[in-house]
Amino acid sequence: MTGTINNALSGAFAAARREEVAASNIANLRSRAAPRNSTDTTAADGTPLFRPGQVVETSVATGGVRASVVAVDPTSIQQFEPDAPDANAEGAVDRPNVDLAQQQSNQIVAQRALQANLKVIQTADELEKALLDIKS
Repeated sequence: MTGTINNALSGAFAAARREEVAASNIANLRSRAAPRNSTDTTAADGTPLFRPGQVVETSVATGGVRASVVAVDPTSIQQFEPDAPDANAEGAVDRPNVDLAQQQSNQIVAQRALQANLKVIQTADELEKALLDIKS
């Protein structure tokens, strides 16, 4: 039972991480982004630059899943916004390379995965209680 619960817990934590990253990407959709192929973390004026992330889940040999956050590549896309305060001479700005529809889809997947993993934990708990009742 412990292995089942541990596997479900790792899945729940991975789902929470996916939700966290998607929420951060959505919240920073219009933030200043680091230019492509740049390692800068702040702009020349000291403003922090946002780097969108994505979650990569890998199976663990002992069971469960590990969720790692990696940077989206490319980090930014250029958009034409001549009135933006951070626009260059051509009117282009670097914005995070975030697809809103994909992020919303990631949130739905994370929510469903969390629900499924919590149901596994609940079922394992009920089975363990039933087993203990049988033994007593």
